Amino acid sequence: MKFSNLLTRKPVIIACAGLVVALAAGAYFMMRRPPRVQMEKYIPGSALAFIEVANLTDVVDGITGTNAWSELAPLLGLSSQLRQIGAGLDLIGRTGLGPEEAVVAGRAQYAFALTGIETETGETDETTYLHFRLRFALVVETHSAPESAARLVRARALILAQRIYGEATRQETENYLGTELLIFRGPQPERQMVAAAAGSVVLISNHTEAIKSCLDAINHRTATLAENATLQKHRPQVSGDQSPLFAFVTQAGIETLSRVGPAIVASRLTNDPDSISATANLFGHLSKQAAAGFLYSSEFDAGGVMEKYLTVLQPDVAGALVEPMKPAPSASSESLKLVPMAIEDFTLLSVPEPADLPERVLKQLSPRVDIVAGVALREFVLNFQKQLGLAPSDPANKAVGDEVTLIRFVEGGPMAMLVRVKDRAGILPAVEQYLKQEGATISLAQHNATEIILSSNEDGRAAAFIDNYLVLATRDQIVKIADAESSGKAIADDERFTQVFRERPAAASIISYRPEVKEVGEMMLALSRLTRASDGSRELLEQDRFRAALNRVHPSVSFTEFRDYGIYTETRSAIGNYSLIASFIAGEEE
Repeated sequence: MKFSNLLTRKPVIIACAGLVVALAAGAYFMMRRPPRVQMEKYIPGSALAFIEVANLTDVVDGITGTNAWSELAPLLGLSSQLRQIGAGLDLIGRTGLGPEEAVVAGRAQYAFALTGIETETGETDETTYLHFRLRFALVVETHSAPESAARLVRARALILAQRIYGEATRQETENYLGTELLIFRGPQPERQMVAAAAGSVVLISNHTEAIKSCLDAINHRTATLAENATLQKHRPQVSGDQSPLFAFVTQAGIETLSRVGPAIVASRLTNDPDSISATANLFGHLSKQAAAGFLYSSEFDAGGVMEKYLTVLQPDVAGALVEPMKPAPSASSESLKLVPMAIEDFTLLSVPEPADLPERVLKQLSPRVDIVAGVALREFVLNFQKQLGLAPSDPANKAVGDEVTLIRFVEGGPMAMLVRVKDRAGILPAVEQYLKQEGATISLAQHNATEIILSSNEDGRAAAFIDNYLVLATRDQIVKIADAESSGKAIADDERFTQVFRERPAAASIISYRPEVKEVGEMMLALSRLTRASDGSRELLEQDRFRAALNRVHPSVSFTEFRDYGIYTETRSAIGNYSLIASFIAGEEE
């Protein structure tokens, strides 16, 4: 009887099993994210740069999963429910069940394309000015039906424009090769916001030419960044499948940005428009001959952020740097015992014969650049050696060991330098020459077992020998360096740093460190102010419990290698460049 019952139930069991398998398979396919598309296919090949955010939910999950978040969020009253926002949007995006805008937010890929920079220099009766305007477009792959993307633009573009320009926003339309452009203007007619939809892609721009160039790329009317040889070849070395953020600057972009950046600095130092223009052109000229592109990516890892930077150089330039910039095989990094914890940042350079490094680099690069670039490089060499107190071919160069460490104690303050020495007597004449520059006199002072040589120079320079290192700094800085090892408050005693340092790449010749306390604090305050969890007052960070929590977050540690195709840097930090969120929030509030 029991056997017959089993036979009777067998079809039911089989049917149930089949149903379970079918449901599981359906759930699997239903819960899968839409496959990623190559966002560079939507960006014109003439663009200067683009930034890609693979998925906002991954960014939210990543930030709320960092050690910085776990340390500071409870103290600032940031709700633990914020961690669930990413998971909720992800679920809505995967299933497609929910409001249309939430589904798009959970599925979308984003790209920011910089298509041009307009600059203008001039002068008034009072000052010299430098104005520049960015032309950019935000490109959103919604992974939705074309009619949904078009509906989203029609429903939300005006609301966004009114947030920017106010109720006086004027709207007009333009047809561009079959695509409707919605153009919005405010009180200043030259300022505009343009929106459009092309298939499943939504575009928002601040200039009609920027959005048209992206539409041409989407509709295969022009070359795209997907065809860029530098991007194709080097992206796999920087960005993996788990990278939620990626950026690429083209060779033209580097050239343009290299002109704009120095021009901004020059405009603060001189009132001569011709000098500003000359400075900008020189840096643009140098970058054109040296750089072929710049790539960046970030991903969340071990409670922090891993960032990768790659400056792709022209083959001749990259090859010329590999040999002189290779790491010293005998480097001991003993200077870390002398670097205090309480600093703004430090950089350790470990190469053979660093005093001769600029000359060796110049010798390698000079045949590969033109005379204008050669003159600029020569000036760089002279300035670098002046900082060391050494002249080209100075016999004292041979007394310098294989490490140079630069320490910045406070932002904007003088920098201290630790130079490993092989021969104190051999380098002492150069030290005295450095201290006596501009007719200064020298005297001696004592701090515990350290003898300090003081200069009367108005910049407060001084020197001392500590262990196997020559210290060039101010008197107060030398005292802090001398006390670091004995007090147990040196970088070498910080387990957060040493844990990362022990895993450093063998080919890294430059190591950089920054506590990142300020950046983390600013970002968390901005988020608490945005969510109204607190008033965002900076005084909160001065409280003992906040200072203690900030001191527990991961510092930023970078390792730089010189490879036969460019300069590669890997950085581990608490929050990385996501700290820029604070700037965006501040700009939004203003």
